[in-house]
Amino acid sequence: MVMDHSQISLQKQQARKQAKQVRKHLHENQRNIAAQHLLRFAPDLIDKFTSSIVAGFLPIFTEIDIIPLMTALAEKHCQLCLPVTPEKPSALCFRAYAPGQELEAGPLNTKHPDASSHQLIPDLVLLPLLAFDMRYNRLGYGGGYYDRTLKKFRESGVDVKVVGVAYSGQQVDKVPVTSTDEPMDGVLTPEGLMLP
Repeated sequence: MVMDHSQISLQKQQARKQAKQVRKHLHENQRNIAAQHLLRFAPDLIDKFTSSIVAGFLPIFTEIDIIPLMTALAEKHCQLCLPVTPEKPSALCFRAYAPGQELEAGPLNTKHPDASSHQLIPDLVLLPLLAFDMRYNRLGYGGGYYDRTLKKFRESGVDVKVVGVAYSGQQVDKVPVTSTDEPMDGVLTPEGLMLP
C-alpha cells in the first residue's frame, strides 16, 4: 500500500510525540553518563570519516549532549563548526566554533557563533534527531533544515558525511520517510558507532 504525503506527515507527527516522551523520561544522570560514553568514539569518527571539519550541535530540550565529544574532536585537531538556523526555512550555514566560545541566540531555541566567525563547509555533520532506524533514516523536528542543507551539499558535489547522534532508546523499527528526507551515513549512540 502506497501512502500519500499527508498520511506520512500524520505518522511523523505521532512518531515525534512518542520519541519526545522517550527522551523526556531519561534522568539527568542518565543523560550525563550518555554524553561521557560518546567520548570513546571520537577516534572512530575521525578514522571512519577522515574528518577535518566537523559540524556539531548544541543540545536543546533533552537532546543528547555532544559538547564533550566536540571538545574531544577539537583536541584531535578537528575544526569545529555549528549550524546557523535561518529565520525563514532554508538551508543552514555553518560557522567556525571553538569549545567555550560565546554564542548568540538564534531562532527555535538555538545558539550559534556570531557573524565574525568564518563560514565553513563541513565534511562530517553530527546531527540531532528524535528517532532513527537501521535503514539510517532520521526523524527530526519537522522543520526540514538539515534535509534542505544536506540536499544542497549533495547536489553541489560536496562529499559530506552525516552521522545522527542519539540515545539508544531513540531507535525505532521504521521511521516514516518522504522523498525530501535525506538519509544518514551512520548513527552514534553511547553504545557505539553504527554504520551500514
